Amino acid sequence: MQWLREHMRNHITSAGEPDEKVLNFQRGRGAPAKPDHGAVDLVYQAADMVRDAQDRAAQIEARAEELVKRAIEKLQIAEDRIRTAEQEQRAAEAELNEAGARVNAAEKAVQRAQSRIAAAEAQVQAAELRARTAEARAAEAETALRRIEQAIRTQILETPRAAPRKTAVA
Repeated sequence: MQWLREHMRNHITSAGEPDEKVLNFQRGRGAPAKPDHGAVDLVYQAADMVRDAQDRAAQIEARAEELVKRAIEKLQIAEDRIRTAEQEQRAAEAELNEAGARVNAAEKAVQRAQSRIAAAEAQVQAAELRARTAEARAAEAETALRRIEQAIRTQILETPRAAPRKTAVA
């Protein structure tokens, strides 16, 4: 401790003008304090400055810890949101896949219905052709029947009546 006192006395007396890099811890601007008390005062002032620096460092550290804590909480919230969004995306993709499957099934059902409709239309066309053919045959048969009926009337029914008339005239 003696060494520090001597060093501080030498420094104060030899300095004359204060150096820019050296802090002046003197309490007043008047006469310098007593050498014995001046060094002690300087130590107390230095201790005060160290305590102040430690207090500020503790405050800064507390603020930094609080900021880190908030950042971690925000990060956890963001991660939860990401997980929720990913789950919603997977659910939406599953629904989309299901909807795609339903669309494919509906398309197949439409194709089956279209082929059944085409087959039914072909059957209807064939039935219409058969009906027209049958109508034509029926018309031909009706025409033939009328001719036969006409022939029967003219040849069979009317001819015997005419024959007895010819015999009566003779």
